[in-house]
Amino acid sequence: MKITNTQPGPRGINTVNGPVLVEPGQTVEVEIFAREKAHIKASKWFEVEGDYTDNPGVTAAPALNDAAQNVDAELDRLRAQLAERDAELAKLKAQDDQPKTAAEVLAMANDPNVQFMSFKSAASKLLGDKTPAKKDEIVAALEDLATKPGA
Repeated sequence: MKITNTQPGPRGINTVNGPVLVEPGQTVEVEIFAREKAHIKASKWFEVEGDYTDNPGVTAAPALNDAAQNVDAELDRLRAQLAERDAELAKLKAQDDQPKTAAEVLAMANDPNVQFMSFKSAASKLLGDKTPAKKDEIVAALEDLATKPGA
């Protein structure tokens, strides 16, 4: 089919082989799917001579239908996976909330991967309001606590 640009500036048109730029007054010989007819007519940018190419068959429809039918099963699988992860997180959080012994907190003092405030927070759970401000004083208090029976 022949397409002529009737506008003062260049215009693009979708063809079977991809977009084509048509200069003002230029006529091009291209194949255009019938689905483009309404857009071309509404734009009033082109004069059209010839017939449109039939739209391609919808070969993806069966695959999309299969996927749509499997959506519920996939959502159920993902919900179950999310529930497992939530349970695992709850378990880990519960382990974190368990009070540490004085020996475990003292081990934190020597671990280079543990920040001071994490160490101090764990120590304050054992020492309460009497938690000292400095690391060496906290360590001394924890050592004292560790030597007491029942610590």
